[in-house]
Amino acid sequence: MLGEMQALSNAVAGFPPGAGRKALIDLVAPLDFAGQLNPAQTRFLAEASGLADDALLAALIPVAAAYARPPLSNVFVGAVARGASGAIHFGANLEFAGTSVWATLHAEQSAVARAWAAGEHGIEAIAISAAPCGICRQFLMELGDPAALSILLPGQPARSLAELLPSAFGPTDLGHAGGLLDPPRPSIELDHADPDPLTEAALAAARRSYAPYTRTEAGIALKLRSGTLVSGSYAESAAHNPSIAPLAMALSQRVFLGLEGDEIVSATLVAIGHAMVDHTAPARTLLTAVAPGVRLHLRAAHRG
Repeated sequence: MLGEMQALSNAVAGFPPGAGRKALIDLVAPLDFAGQLNPAQTRFLAEASGLADDALLAALIPVAAAYARPPLSNVFVGAVARGASGAIHFGANLEFAGTSVWATLHAEQSAVARAWAAGEHGIEAIAISAAPCGICRQFLMELGDPAALSILLPGQPARSLAELLPSAFGPTDLGHAGGLLDPPRPSIELDHADPDPLTEAALAAARRSYAPYTRTEAGIALKLRSGTLVSGSYAESAAHNPSIAPLAMALSQRVFLGLEGDEIVSATLVAIGHAMVDHTAPARTLLTAVAPGVRLHLRAAHRG
């Protein structure tokens, strides 16, 4: 991963320098970095840099923003979330030329998705390049108590999500007491058994999905030329539009793993059959944009 971090160092060189930016990149370089720092790595970085928790998150924003892929807006956004475990999770905006703007994954969504995939049960704070847009403020409502989530913006005092989104609409308004990071997940089974590893990976992603409002769980798995599998799960929002599509989540994972040059050769989507939400059409459209000629394989599933 040292080569990946050297490439990262080069990528952030063009960003406006922040406090301790170069020193922090040098410190991260020896770590096994793939878009997340485990609690031990986070402690090491904090001690070596001498930065307190919130200052460390803010200083790492340029590292996260280096992973942004914004062909539409040309705006590089980074987000860095501190989980309840003490781990740090990185996110960046991901845009796709040649398809709907609704396929865009925002940096805050990306960071939360990485924390979710890592098994975090809470996010304490999130540092962002700039004030979160309305879609992201709404999506962050799925984390639970908006008064308990600290939003850190460069050069500004910390504020809670509740301050940034007054009179909010969220999960409790639709009768859902839990949140995105709260287990357990529903049991999902394939309509027809399929031992293919790609299907099994997509099924596992569907089982991790969060769809308390429509109950239309879905997951996708991509096979890369090297044989590596990456996957993504559906993450729903009470307001629906800020929901994360499974393929967008998988493509974000591919970026943070440094595998963009590893060609997608196969894709399988597992989704609840005959559902009110169509996961197939948007997945097929986005897949065509990022991997022309790759067919989307569909596997229907049901709640166990």
